Amino acid sequence: MKKNTKSILKAGLVLFIAVMFVASSTAAIENTAENEMFSSTAKTATVYNTMADEIELRYYEEDGLSTVIGLTSSPAVWRSGIRLTQDEMGPYFDWNLTKVNVAFSADNGHPLMEVRIYVYEGDTATKPGPIIVSDTTYLLDTTGVTTIPLVTPVSLEGLDEIWVAVEWYQLDPPPCYYAWMDTLTGPNVWQKSDWVYLNNQWSQLHVLLPTADGRWGIGAIVEGEGGIAELAIANVKGPIGLKADLQNVGEKEAKNVEWSISVTGGILKNVNVSATGTAATLATGGILPMGTPMFIGFGRINIVIAAKAQNAIPISATNTAFLLGPLVIGVK
Repeated sequence: MKKNTKSILKAGLVLFIAVMFVASSTAAIENTAENEMFSSTAKTATVYNTMADEIELRYYEEDGLSTVIGLTSSPAVWRSGIRLTQDEMGPYFDWNLTKVNVAFSADNGHPLMEVRIYVYEGDTATKPGPIIVSDTTYLLDTTGVTTIPLVTPVSLEGLDEIWVAVEWYQLDPPPCYYAWMDTLTGPNVWQKSDWVYLNNQWSQLHVLLPTADGRWGIGAIVEGEGGIAELAIANVKGPIGLKADLQNVGEKEAKNVEWSISVTGGILKNVNVSATGTAATLATGGILPMGTPMFIGFGRINIVIAAKAQNAIPISATNTAFLLGPLVIGVK
């Protein structure tokens, strides 16, 4: 299969947690009821590779792994997690989740760590639904990203979204840091990349601990038949009405294709035209014509074209043009 790594993942109640600094290089969050605290420290990333025939759905970059998180009280149990939606899962709707990548530091006070992997159905943007599987445990003992095979693989077919979480069992006394996070690639992916579960509540870590704004080193590895559908928008042009081509440039037939065109603007802001279309399939290398009826106006217009398929990531394109009566000219 073709390797295709996806760099890919408002908090709920904030657990009545107050923010406090532990030291100049570490920060912590305290739960006033349980006296539990998250804290972080710096950690340099290591580079790794997944197998060529597997796809990893993730938000982190291995080079960006830079912050290690732990609790400043023990013993304690908590979970770190990511949320994957159709934006990430779409091309792999009929694949299976078979492994989970977990970034762990054995060098910061916790050389051994027992973890359990949880996979949930989606529910809302701020909490997962029912547990699908939680029968995989593993003893982490090596700094880096460890690939953990699932005892029970999960079929993605029929799932609109999933949550993948790692449950951490901190037994050693603090300070110790072990759950690795990418805080260099960029900030958190809102409601996706930095969930934590503590005291029976889900929250986003960057809300609880602003100094650790990033993306968990958690990746969902999926396997399937190989190849995906990939859509592209091309040949946007006039002159009568607006036309464009939707192409499948991927390696697999696109299924349940939908497209839309929206045209707005004009010198009097009176141009407001839209068109939509569907196709049951779009073969690899195939082209689906898109277009609007003729419209009339004058002045600059804005064009937005969007397309999606059941097994392809949604795409969009924005263009401008000039409308001279019924003629669309100068598309850019």
